[in-house]
Amino acid sequence: MRLFTTVSLALLCVSSAAFADASSPTSYSGLRGSLAFEGTISGHGATTPPTTVKLSTGTGGGASVYWGWYLPYGLRTDLELLYRYQPLSNATVSGTKVEVGGYSETFAPMVNAYWDIPVGDTGVRPFVGAGVGYGWNETGLNRIDTTTFPTLHNDGWKFSYNAMAGLSIPMGTGYRLTGMYRWLHQDISVSCAGASCSSGFNSSSIDIGLEFDL
Repeated sequence: MRLFTTVSLALLCVSSAAFADASSPTSYSGLRGSLAFEGTISGHGATTPPTTVKLSTGTGGGASVYWGWYLPYGLRTDLELLYRYQPLSNATVSGTKVEVGGYSETFAPMVNAYWDIPVGDTGVRPFVGAGVGYGWNETGLNRIDTTTFPTLHNDGWKFSYNAMAGLSIPMGTGYRLTGMYRWLHQDISVSCAGASCSSGFNSSSIDIGLEFDL
């Protein structure tokens, strides 16, 4: 009788644990809006003498949509489609600074990984993350000081990566508000005095969004 009772209790515990695991969400999705702060495009041309270009971007914005999966040990991963637009503000070419007009536009599929930092059963979930992608960037220039001209375009697909830190706050069963800081780097194409430049675009943003368990 004791053996039967022990086995029954063990089976009940295993069944309860299995049911709890099965009822836990395995995936999620979300939308984010971004306030992108001033950024910098730096280029170095293989000319004689060497040409250096530094373009500054003003405050812009963007959005992203993503689909993610929960992993063991507080880890998560997601596939994100990111868009961002920022105006150009000024440029420094080989030490000479001028005001410019134009834009930098980005579309980047990113694969990100996160770790949810354990802080107890508070509901608030801080996290850190990083990711890589292959992004498209177009930089358009249409004004130097007071001189305007048809937009000159440089665009292409190149390597991108980012790092994030933020937190999520539950708003109800299965959905939450998220906020995070993101630093984003892109390898991009710009022109340096008619020659191709080895260039990189660094920018940062605050991203606010809603996330839902699926």
